[in-house]
Amino acid sequence: MEANGGPWGDGLARSRPGDCPKGPEAAKSGMSPMPELRSALFLDFDNLISGLRDGAGSEVALRFAQQPETWLERLLGDRPRRALLRRCYMNPAGSLDDEDGSRFRYSEFRWAFMAAGFEVIDCPKLTRLKNAADVRIALDAMEAMLSPAHFDEFNLLSTDSDFVPLLLRLRAADRRTRLVAHPEVGRIVRSAADEVIGLDLLAGWLGWQASPEPGKPFGGQVAADLLGVVRDIMSDAQDPVHVPHLGQMVRNRTGRTLRGSDFAGYGSLDALLAAAGGFVRRDGPGGGHVLRPEWADQPPAA
Repeated sequence: MEANGGPWGDGLARSRPGDCPKGPEAAKSGMSPMPELRSALFLDFDNLISGLRDGAGSEVALRFAQQPETWLERLLGDRPRRALLRRCYMNPAGSLDDEDGSRFRYSEFRWAFMAAGFEVIDCPKLTRLKNAADVRIALDAMEAMLSPAHFDEFNLLSTDSDFVPLLLRLRAADRRTRLVAHPEVGRIVRSAADEVIGLDLLAGWLGWQASPEPGKPFGGQVAADLLGVVRDIMSDAQDPVHVPHLGQMVRNRTGRTLRGSDFAGYGSLDALLAAAGGFVRRDGPGGGHVLRPEWADQPPAA
């Protein structure tokens, strides 16, 4: 509840969507049950499936893509809600490799999302790394906010920090926002949304169980695997390794990209290299070269 006193208010308390109790609590208080929220849902498919793969494994990521109704029911069912707008933004040429080495094109998952009531929007890559889904989502969300069909709530499924301005704009327009993102999303991103649902919780809805061992949080094993691969590559190297070549070797061995894993959770290549064994990067064309500490005074490979 919010009090609207002061020189511009009337002193009355007004309720907002989500303030009213439900169930037995509503009966005791004499208040009406929670009002039904009119919701919009925007899913950055490539971003979410990569986050689940890196955090909980390929099996969970595949279940997310093949059985969207499983997690969608949990996401939307915590209170009365109508998801009037459901959009899934997908690069159809993207792919996911399962634990047996089988490759699934993202386009194969289209039917599952259409069956779950989503409009699937193709977002092929426009550059080597970006598919412009974030721009499409931002434009469509702003259009929905201004549409005659009023939306009380916006659900955004993406771990991309570029969405902070959008979340703040929606809040300024008095719309409730929910963000599904990595459990360790930064404070700035977290504070921009009214509610943050961690990918670890979503993975749990799909059958994933966190490791009982301390120090192995969501995605911890993936980070350890990537560090180990980088360590092995640099230990075997006879000369400084060109950064693109290092990235390609990591992808060949793990099926994952350094950038896609947020550099094993360290946020930058330099931080990952330091954690893997004190390796250093020397600037140069194509991102430069990676050196073992004892090579620091040697010139880069041609």
